[in-house]
Amino acid sequence: MSKEFFKIQKQNKFNFLIIQSHLEPICNTKFEIFLRLVCNIFLLRKTIFKRKKVQKFTQMGVRGLSIYLMVISMMLVSSSSLAFADSIIQNKKIEFDESLTRPTFGLNHEKNYRAVDDGFKFNDHTFTITNNFHTPFREIPIDIGEVNSFEAKVFVEKKLKVQEFLFGIPIKGQAHLAELGVEVWYDLFGQIEDIKVIQKTNVIHSESVTAIHEKVKCKRTDYKKECDATKISMVFLEPLKDKVMAIKAIDYKNRYQITYLNDGFDVSGNSMNPQERVMIPSPVRNEGLIQLVQTEKYSPHWKAADGRTFEKNDFGSFKQVDMKFERFQDSGEPRDRLHSGFGDVVLSEQERAKAVFDASKLVSELPDSFAYVFPEPHERITDEILQIMYEEEQKCLKYLEEQDKQTRDY
Repeated sequence: MSKEFFKIQKQNKFNFLIIQSHLEPICNTKFEIFLRLVCNIFLLRKTIFKRKKVQKFTQMGVRGLSIYLMVISMMLVSSSSLAFADSIIQNKKIEFDESLTRPTFGLNHEKNYRAVDDGFKFNDHTFTITNNFHTPFREIPIDIGEVNSFEAKVFVEKKLKVQEFLFGIPIKGQAHLAELGVEVWYDLFGQIEDIKVIQKTNVIHSESVTAIHEKVKCKRTDYKKECDATKISMVFLEPLKDKVMAIKAIDYKNRYQITYLNDGFDVSGNSMNPQERVMIPSPVRNEGLIQLVQTEKYSPHWKAADGRTFEKNDFGSFKQVDMKFERFQDSGEPRDRLHSGFGDVVLSEQERAKAVFDASKLVSELPDSFAYVFPEPHERITDEILQIMYEEEQKCLKYLEEQDKQTRDY
């Protein structure tokens, strides 16, 4: 080859470095595969040019080629940006769809098909969850002091983090007001890491709770074991106020599902815990403090050592409800309205008054007598009514004067 060819080749190599500096930022974007293909074509790193083509290439000029490549790159960037934005939208849609695959004890959240059979088990009785929020569940009695087991089977796509058993819920939808909560925590390897008992009083003995985890089939016809079954065993020490129960599962993406068992469990029987005691001032003067014992949990009635019964109101105050009202009993003759026989005295005095002067007989004997019905309290007395009353009063006075005069003449 001639020296001229090598001289042009050297100059082109310098020009290619300038072009590469313009295209290098573009080649490091998300759509790198496609742009690198274009870049490599124009960079011509490994292309051997013939003499005539090299001469023609140099005549185009570096500036023209650079501008041409920049325009192409801008077009590629704009179109690729739109494609990238569209991919973000698609990813968001996928994330929304994935949220529909949160843990379930029964039905799939997205397509509503059955994903799990026998989602809950109490002792030897299994129950299928027919609704992810709440499912029909007849009330089951539980005796205090006996060992009972509760098992929840859940399908979790992103690994199970916490399995909860909630007892003593007032109504469905109020799991945060549960009186007792047992939480079974799992690590990333699916092993039980901790057991937490949340309770305000000693409903159960915290240290006596046991939990077992097992991988089981979600449905009876499945071949793989893809569901997590958590079984707890415990003994109730005292009754619960409310009966609704719920099971809750949380995965490692903090997505959760709560399913309520409508009628739940009726935990009844005599409490194995000592009853609550309190000291209050006695209602009897100079007696001092007295000790009260609650008759049973959640009862407003308290008993004193001497048998007196007190009732505790919502403000925490106590009032004796079986007080004997001896100081209010009648003593002596009924001389005031506080006496129980005061009403009988009024009736007897009315009969005595009739014997002395019976107005009904007098009205029948008076020829010009009249009866006037006084207006009701809510009615207004007009001037016309007052005038009539005045005229009748004058007639009555005149008649009485005549009668009195006749009596004196005799």
